[in-house]
Amino acid sequence: MSAESSSTPLQTVHPISFLIIGGGIAGLACALALRRVGHHALVLERHDMKSARGDSGIRLPPNLTKILFHWGLRSALKEKALISHTILFATYESGDYLGSQVWSQDVLKETRGVFMVLKHAELYDILYEAATRAGAQIRHNAEVVEIDASEREVTLASGETVSGDVLVGADGEYGPSRAVVIGKQVRGSPTGLAMYDTLVPGKYVPPHLFKLREQNGVYVAFGDGRAILAYPVGNKEEIAFQFYGPDDGGDGKFGDAPSMPVIDIASKVDPRLQPIVKNARKATRITIRDHNDLEDWVEDDGRLVLIGEAAHPFPPGTIQATAMAVEDGAVLAKLFSHLSEERQIESFLYAFQELRQPRTRSVRASEFGNAFFMAMPACEQSRQRDEGMRMLGEKGLNVLEGGDGEASGAWDEIRTVFGYDCEDEADDWWVQWGLLRERALGRQADGEEDEDGDPAAASSAFDFSAFTVQVSEIATEAVSEHDYDE
Repeated sequence: MSAESSSTPLQTVHPISFLIIGGGIAGLACALALRRVGHHALVLERHDMKSARGDSGIRLPPNLTKILFHWGLRSALKEKALISHTILFATYESGDYLGSQVWSQDVLKETRGVFMVLKHAELYDILYEAATRAGAQIRHNAEVVEIDASEREVTLASGETVSGDVLVGADGEYGPSRAVVIGKQVRGSPTGLAMYDTLVPGKYVPPHLFKLREQNGVYVAFGDGRAILAYPVGNKEEIAFQFYGPDDGGDGKFGDAPSMPVIDIASKVDPRLQPIVKNARKATRITIRDHNDLEDWVEDDGRLVLIGEAAHPFPPGTIQATAMAVEDGAVLAKLFSHLSEERQIESFLYAFQELRQPRTRSVRASEFGNAFFMAMPACEQSRQRDEGMRMLGEKGLNVLEGGDGEASGAWDEIRTVFGYDCEDEADDWWVQWGLLRERALGRQADGEEDEDGDPAAASSAFDFSAFTVQVSEIATEAVSEHDYDE
């Protein structure tokens, strides 16, 4: 199957209305995915459009870009995004070069996607235009202040009530949807790190980082309890700059107004980066908190399901945070493309939960590890990290592959994380379990008894609210040369 398709996906024969709480990337992607299969989608976003678009950079891994390509958005992305193949590693305090990681074309062909970097606002615009063109309704300045899951309705700050057949909570880790499912507001545990997010005019890139712009590369600097991520965006006219540093005990989240001068927080940085630090716009401070994995993403007494950061908060700025949110919307829509009767709704919601939880828990744990790997305090382990990379870099080898090439752990991660196709997994669930359940219910309706002579047993044996789905994260579908576009 090509990574981009203009064909119409399977359409539901029983359209229902989805009320999506939150109009960020997760909410827009979910609305687009649901409209693609024929359902109605209304998105409620509490911010105005300018605030919702955001003002930062974003990285798109292959498991995300393949979805957007499949949704027919390749051309729109190529107009705005830069394709990136290289990661450059250095030390934070001195700027000493440690080495690089260059993803080979053969590797990316197997994943059926590419690495891309662009502005958050640009991705927002692409999804907003596609979703509205597909027929989704999107309302800004529509803040949800109360959710009644049993009645499937929400109350806005204006006093207006809005209802739907299914409520989708895409309003992040601090939104009301997560609190309703948990039963209370939970803010997570401080990790000791915060991330500061900003953009820098490209003219302030120092000479030793010109290669960053030429190769659309991602620059990573490791420091003592600090780290930097930087990459070109906006047709290389700006640099997305993300600084990880000690948490000063404050609070902050995406959507907050920029408030922190970068020069006040990026202490002890490589002197050659001072032009960036001095000329960066004020940064938005985002607290990095750790949250326990939720047992349930579906509210017990109603049709409210969580997706994206509301279901599984990731460390800010990590590469898979956005990808997991878009995968959620894609899987939810794929499952509901098979909706033919009202009775299936709850089963599909629990199937979504069981499909997505193993995937997101594994990837989320890995992303937390990556964030603290970058900002590791000075110790023997951090010295070994830097020295090991430096030795591989001096040999001209990819520093994340341990010198073992395709046999390395990095290759395994690519196969399992970047090569994963969430829509294929949803299709597999339908073939292996969904159809089986429908056939069992069909036999019951026809009066057919189970092996013990109990006609009701066929139905009760397929209660998906208590069912565990085994998910394979290995992408096995091969692609031909013409399916890949650099």
